[in-house]
Amino acid sequence: MCIGDPDMKPIELIALRPLIGLGCAVLGAALLPLLAGCLISGAPHASQTDPSTSEEADARRAGALALMAQGLLVESGEGAETNRAKAQAAALTAFRQAVRLDPDGREPLDVLLSALAEREQFAEGFAAAENFLTRHPDDTAIRIEAVRLAEAAARPLEAARHCSLLMEIEPDNRELALARIRLYFMADCENEALEAMRACHARFHDRGSAVLPAHWAVHFLREQESNPARALRCVDLALAQADEETPVWRGGLHAVAAECHFSLAQTNDALASLHAACREDPGATGPVLRLGAIWAADPDATNRLAARALREPDTAPTRLILAAVHQEQNNRPAAIATLREHYTRRLCAGYFPDERFYLWLAGLTEAEKDAAGTERILREALTVHPTSDALQNFLAYLWAEQDIHLDEADRLVTEALQAAPDNAAYLDTKGWILFKKSRPYDALQFLLKAADLDRSEPVILDHTGDVLQAVGRSAEAAAFWTRSHEIDPTPAVTEKLRRHGVAPKPTTP
Repeated sequence: MCIGDPDMKPIELIALRPLIGLGCAVLGAALLPLLAGCLISGAPHASQTDPSTSEEADARRAGALALMAQGLLVESGEGAETNRAKAQAAALTAFRQAVRLDPDGREPLDVLLSALAEREQFAEGFAAAENFLTRHPDDTAIRIEAVRLAEAAARPLEAARHCSLLMEIEPDNRELALARIRLYFMADCENEALEAMRACHARFHDRGSAVLPAHWAVHFLREQESNPARALRCVDLALAQADEETPVWRGGLHAVAAECHFSLAQTNDALASLHAACREDPGATGPVLRLGAIWAADPDATNRLAARALREPDTAPTRLILAAVHQEQNNRPAAIATLREHYTRRLCAGYFPDERFYLWLAGLTEAEKDAAGTERILREALTVHPTSDALQNFLAYLWAEQDIHLDEADRLVTEALQAAPDNAAYLDTKGWILFKKSRPYDALQFLLKAADLDRSEPVILDHTGDVLQAVGRSAEAAAFWTRSHEIDPTPAVTEKLRRHGVAPKPTTP
């Protein structure tokens, strides 16, 4: 069942339409006399059969089927009508008459709903479905059609109402539950949508239902016309549903809440959310870096934070925030020294840092062109976190750039790819190592996949261009270098383009 597709057509009718032909003509010829008897005007004589008798009902059904067959015949182009638009109009009239003649018949209604949907007359189709459901409320198939028709007719609240009725019959249907939430949001019924998410979690009580509000929060932050206030209410619900035993998840939710507050110009609330994120997940670097960027605007930030760090316990994130301020101020040596001090204090307290700390510190030392220091940090980190695919990839790429330990680097990145086979950065590392091992054709398959997965990373595009050049595909190499240069016009890529007779586009100042 696909609730969200407005262009639905009953499957059984689509399958039958190609079979309409001589059989329909025969059916129409046989039933038209019955139809004529049904349509005679005037009130019946008292001696005639009561209209509620089965004979009258059978006659009406027969007449409706005849009209339906006639409409299908006309629509198929085998009738007298040759003009396509007129034929469709005549067919639709026949279908409407068939439904009026036999309002309880499913076959005429199915044909009418299909025809109306095909012509995008969704509002009329929804009205016809609702009319039928007033007499047959347990017909789930027609109610599903009503949901789809109402959404296609831009009536999401009506669609949500029918979803609710369907869920009374199928309370464990997750697809219906998700559709109802989406429809409530489409109708700007925020409270109803949030309540529907609470009900969904109460029913299923699993990770999927717990994280659902967070998915909607991200949606409302990233959509073209963002709605941070609505996103914030979704985050609050996600926090209420999050287990206390998931600190990393809760920390991430607080970080999202901070972005919502910033978008709403609620700076104090945003700072409180960032600090809550640090408390929930002390290993998270994102909130710390965000706090560092904010503190960096204060000209006395480093002195104030350093003084605070002396007063606070080592578990407080103040030293990490201080390191982030140094980094924001482009003072990497001071940032590295502050992180090393934090590292020493944590070791003295008997704790090894989170892998994200090692990645941060290694990234700073690499930026300072300290390859040996970076390797020491990564080797030590892998003794503490031996299964970290991010650390494995970092060390493998570091060695590939230096053209050393290529076999060990290949082993590390292969293990990383087993954990994340579609990670573009890992695929790039693998391809770059193979290229350094003089296997350009093998390297190319990994780099092309990496470039397809991440089309905005200039390093991946540059590497792909290098390997294409190595296998004799110069024109394609120049195209990849050009894309890389447009994103990040480094001197090295500029020189490659000039050597191949390609004038780099001037960069925007």
